[in-house]
Amino acid sequence: MTQLLVLSSDDIARTFTIADAIDAVEDAYVQKAKGTGVAWPMVYEAFTPGEADMDIRSGELAGSGLFGLKLTAWFGANPQRGLPEIFGTVLLCDDRTGEPLALVNGSALTGMRTGAAGALGIAHLARADARTLLVCGAGHQAAFQIAATLILRPEIAKVMVWDPRHATAPLARVEQIGAQVARLLADAGASSETHIEAVADGKAAVGAADAIVTVTPATEPFIEADWVRPGTHLSCVGADMPGKQEIASDLAAAARLFCDDRAQSISSGEFEVPIAHGAFAAERIVEIGEVIAGTAPGRTSESDITVFDTSGIAVQDLASAKTAYDRAIDAGLGTTVNL
Repeated sequence: MTQLLVLSSDDIARTFTIADAIDAVEDAYVQKAKGTGVAWPMVYEAFTPGEADMDIRSGELAGSGLFGLKLTAWFGANPQRGLPEIFGTVLLCDDRTGEPLALVNGSALTGMRTGAAGALGIAHLARADARTLLVCGAGHQAAFQIAATLILRPEIAKVMVWDPRHATAPLARVEQIGAQVARLLADAGASSETHIEAVADGKAAVGAADAIVTVTPATEPFIEADWVRPGTHLSCVGADMPGKQEIASDLAAAARLFCDDRAQSISSGEFEVPIAHGAFAAERIVEIGEVIAGTAPGRTSESDITVFDTSGIAVQDLASAKTAYDRAIDAGLGTTVNL
């Protein structure tokens, strides 16, 4: 009889931190670069376009002895039913036998692994003297991006938060983001005195930033090429479905380009639209795992503009879930189910 370990959001909170997510995602990127990690094509289906959909992202981490998938379901009317808009579930399986190992609350992992991905782009591609971070988007993901960046780049002295969808600075929201950043850092045994402020003038903020994270659902670019100073790094997080785009195509065309998965970036990531319009060739895009593994160059000069597109791939979720699974086994957490 096969036994399956089920990990709830509470179990995840007790076994997994944003620092763990950074280590897990970085390992997943390196495995992918070395060929022991594989991201398989995404499956997407809209039940009712604009109202409810689901996607399945799957892959293998042979270096960790597993394969699996993450199923994400979005139902926009759920808050009216007293339910979350998004449910995420990760299934881990043994890659020698196919045996299911764990069913994990993926929603509890997603914020941290996504924050880790954007921050790893900054860690490996931003200038060494970067001191100012701009986060474009004041939603759920903003705090995770900030916390992960401050762990990897503790020298960041100033963080600005701009919401491109509103004309005013998100003052109240930034207070909440600051408190959440402090909790995420404390859970990971870290802290920061970095100042976080709300801004309303996006153009000025972009021009002042050394590193930028975009994390919005935009389908029209909101950062123009002439706003960005030479030497700036951008981690683009929001474009995770066909048609989404956060930065202008000519900005990407003028930059050094990186991604977590080349095929997905072209089909449904930040670079999908500009490539479809002929702004640049797909061959210019380098996977960040190759940079981390030392098999491809990252930033080559202080004046490079670098753009990292992270649209989210299964190996990030599998590596994160494996860490949580191992910790739960050691701590005796989770619920074991006989299948």
